[in-house]
Amino acid sequence: MSTGTIIALAVAVVVIVAAVAVVLLQGGGAGPGVKRRFGPEYERTLAVHDGDARAARRELAGRVKRYRGMERATLDDDARQRYAGRWTAIQGRFVDDPGAALAEAEAVVSELAVECGYPAADSPEHVEALSVHHPYHVQGYRDAHAAATDASLDTEGRRAALLGARGLFEQLLGAATPAGSAESAESAESAESAGGVAGADGSAKVPLGKRFAALTARGRTTTGAER
Repeated sequence: MSTGTIIALAVAVVVIVAAVAVVLLQGGGAGPGVKRRFGPEYERTLAVHDGDARAARRELAGRVKRYRGMERATLDDDARQRYAGRWTAIQGRFVDDPGAALAEAEAVVSELAVECGYPAADSPEHVEALSVHHPYHVQGYRDAHAAATDASLDTEGRRAALLGARGLFEQLLGAATPAGSAESAESAESAESAGGVAGADGSAKVPLGKRFAALTARGRTTTGAER
């Protein structure tokens, strides 16, 4: 191979590398893996950084580095049943006092997250750690936290906020299933995808979302009849 050919190849390689660098800089290097992993949390972080994909990617990568390997606790069956019972009671109280029920729901999710090994609820790391392991549900929890202190929110707004908090609640309770057989894991996953919570024995219970919808619909019907 002649010297001229070698030089030409070297120049071509430099040009290609430079072009790739430009593309990465313009796109922030935020490949499909980051977007797929974080989903709506990626879009939120991108908006926070005014569309700067590199900054969003850098922040999310930092979160993964800090919290991906965090040690999480496993709840026993009694604790899981206790939390599930508390949530059912909250949904039942929503009809009569939506504001109080929402505030209690937000507090229960916070308590459950801490018991599962996440940082304290009053720590800035609390939501960041949750966003790494539950990126598709953490925004609903944020919204519920904000809605719990918003006195101007109407009943429908509080209902939507409670449903958002329930998403993370079910994720946390499902993830707290004691390590065991593959069958137990599959049962928990099936219950979660159906919008419910796995029972203490790994069996799927009636979805909380359906029970809540029935309760609130019944409350609306009763109120209408009273009017």
